[in-house]
Amino acid sequence: MSHLSSEAFEDGLDLQIGLVEAFIPNIRSDWTGYPFPQLKPLDEQEMRTFRSIILENAYLRVTVLPGLGGRIISLYDKRTGSEVLRRHPAIEPQGYGRRGTCVREGIQLFLDGEERLNALGNVDTQIELATDEDADAIAWVAETFTGTGLSFHLKICLPSDRAELRLEARVFNRSLQPENYNGAISAYLGDGTFDGSAFYSRERNAGLAIFCDERPFDGIAYQDGSLKYARFAKNGRLAARQVDNWSLVLVPFSGIGILTGAGREGAVSIESGELTMQCTQQRLGHKLLLLTEEGQTVEAKVDLYPENLLKIPLGGLNPRSLVLRDPGKNEVLRFDTVPRPWVQQLEVSKAGANLLSDFSATVDSLSIRSPALDLQRGTFDLSTRHLAHTLLGMRALAEKRYREASESFEQAHMYNADDPLAWWTKAVALRLSEEDNQAELLNAHYLAPLEPALRAESFLSQPIDLDGKPNPLLEPLEESPEEFIDVACLLIECGLYDQASRWIDEAIRHRDLPMLRYLMAYCLKTATRLDAEASDQVRLAAESPIAPPFPFRTVEIEAIRSLLTAFPDDQKLKDLMAPLDYKGSR
Repeated sequence: MSHLSSEAFEDGLDLQIGLVEAFIPNIRSDWTGYPFPQLKPLDEQEMRTFRSIILENAYLRVTVLPGLGGRIISLYDKRTGSEVLRRHPAIEPQGYGRRGTCVREGIQLFLDGEERLNALGNVDTQIELATDEDADAIAWVAETFTGTGLSFHLKICLPSDRAELRLEARVFNRSLQPENYNGAISAYLGDGTFDGSAFYSRERNAGLAIFCDERPFDGIAYQDGSLKYARFAKNGRLAARQVDNWSLVLVPFSGIGILTGAGREGAVSIESGELTMQCTQQRLGHKLLLLTEEGQTVEAKVDLYPENLLKIPLGGLNPRSLVLRDPGKNEVLRFDTVPRPWVQQLEVSKAGANLLSDFSATVDSLSIRSPALDLQRGTFDLSTRHLAHTLLGMRALAEKRYREASESFEQAHMYNADDPLAWWTKAVALRLSEEDNQAELLNAHYLAPLEPALRAESFLSQPIDLDGKPNPLLEPLEESPEEFIDVACLLIECGLYDQASRWIDEAIRHRDLPMLRYLMAYCLKTATRLDAEASDQVRLAAESPIAPPFPFRTVEIEAIRSLLTAFPDDQKLKDLMAPLDYKGSR
């Protein structure tokens, strides 16, 4: 079996899936999934082919479904032919959750401690091309339109030489105000036992151990078949333009029997007088030491291969502890083999629950409309310095002081270098001042490779094309049309109405969304006073029925309020405003 190869590729997956119906509630208080429509499970099923991304090495095969919220639907252990996750014959939507429907399958990312509003929708994905034959298999899952100010990138990495899966999350508050936040990974595993770090299913003779390297996870729970690793025991908040980076390592194991212990380097079972071990990585010339109940130490030289189970008859020995050492006598793993109390739920700590909320409370008062003196004062406070410099840069952009804008964003980077939008806005400022911006774009792309604003910058940096045909550069955004709106809002937020108008004009060639028309009307009225042209855009928007994506961003709401003032008899604007007024009054 080859040990040093892994690959990532696209495939198709046929799944029997229950159907759902989308609807808009008549009673606004029932619209708990806004800005997404509510969903209702139907008593119908059909076979559908989903686009899938496969990551595979000699030991594991991982299947990701972009069309079901980017969840990992299968974690298959090739070493024993075992599925680690709980899989139902059909994916059957359940009638609960904020949108009225959830699916309990696979491993997925949470942003606020609950299933994401778009957990059944489409997300952006990208396979990272391998640099050599020994490179890890890597795929990115990203979502901008989450119904909140939060967006995320999830890096899924399958090493070439280890039977483990690495998940790296980058959750970003792209808005200018704090957002409710509690990042988590949730894995539906079904019935089994959980000891605080490792889950085991007797039915599948398989399990999963999860480890975090750096950031603590204070809300770890196994309940009703789902294992959740959450950053906090209860929700906190993520401050404006802040990023929370965290990673987890998932180590699957199977075929060993009743679990005695699991670690990063493998899992062990001691049952019926026999020790069984399954390792994560090939380890040659190691030494296994057993400490018995009688105080004796028994040693054995072992060669460990991930694809093979190591089985050692104990001959009546009763090990109390097990230690594996490498040829340099370094301890690789250690297990105490005495039975531990298997529990159904564990909350480790509540210490981190408000880690971000206390910080974010200090920046609530700063906004793009704050007096310049207040923003300058904000640069003296460490808790507000990054945001104050960002807002000063945005204000300078709006006033066409491009060099000053670039300098402000440079200052913001000194205190918050993880903000991809600050790198993007600096790149915009440099482009508008006719300076080189490639370094800034590379930094932004490194932090958020699927950020739609970067694709927009590639388009806006091109000469204006008057042929009227859709630019092929933006065709990938047609699968997630709400990203056209998001970029338009980012440009308007910076006061770049001319750039926003050009972007919207091109976006409409790809997807003629009513909200794009309203944003164009808002740009026309705000920046040019071309009221007749703005009226035409409002009229064209009214010709399309109300449909998702629904407005929720600050710029969208401001645009609708402003247009409703100018066009008070427009019924569609009134209908769009109604749920916003309700949500704002809650």
